[in-house]
Amino acid sequence: MIYNHVFGFNRPPFERGLQSEELFRAPLLDELHQRLLYLVETRATGLLTGEPGSGKSTALRRLRDELHPEQVRTLYLHDTAVNPGDFCRQIALELGLEPSFSRALTLRAIQQEIARLADERHLTVLLVLDEAQGLRPDVLALLPLLTNFDWDNRAPLALLLAGQSGLRQTLRRALLEALAQRLTVRFALRGFDRDTTRRYLEHRLKLAGLDRPLFLEPAIEALWQASQGVMRRIDTLAHYALAAAAAQRATQIQPDHVLQAAEETRA
Repeated sequence: MIYNHVFGFNRPPFERGLQSEELFRAPLLDELHQRLLYLVETRATGLLTGEPGSGKSTALRRLRDELHPEQVRTLYLHDTAVNPGDFCRQIALELGLEPSFSRALTLRAIQQEIARLADERHLTVLLVLDEAQGLRPDVLALLPLLTNFDWDNRAPLALLLAGQSGLRQTLRRALLEALAQRLTVRFALRGFDRDTTRRYLEHRLKLAGLDRPLFLEPAIEALWQASQGVMRRIDTLAHYALAAAAAQRATQIQPDHVLQAAEETRA
């Protein structure tokens, strides 16, 4: 990055792809993590929603990295623009099964394989449906069937739907009442408050090798106002603000740099 040398960073401070141990640990994110662990432990059905960039993917990656592969078999699907038949085929292939020509037979094979993994290998199967706001209602309506084992006497499958906030409205449809009733874990991610935004900035700068104040308080306020505390927006605005400050040979980030960044990133 053009500003790394100017400010003394040893790596880009707002790059994506952090290691699990480097992720920011805010109380809100820790609470979400504990709820997701509970979902897996109890083999429940859950819903995680939030606006783009609010941290859903980060939370899912943290969960994945903490689960032991000898205890949990994780199936992750994010191609949600599919019909019910293709949806079942996707899950079957993730389980190493050969899909049948019949959707009903494929669904039955999926249930049998999940039950086998639970009974013979003592594994919990976790099915994560990312970008779930794109799932068709007739696909969502299949999910209660997928989680129905032995007349609901046991639950070898944990199911997590993750998507944008509109997914909550979709689940209010009468067609999806059976699925909505099964949701025992619900969590809506929201943006950081001012103080958490400040601590997040400090965390990212420290990871990049800078352990001194760089963003002035008015600049942090401007950044929080412009980003509404959404992590991806914070990252983008901070990146452009650093570039603007470096171009002006400034030693600290001023509100004007943030305002310039907001203008540059405005669609």
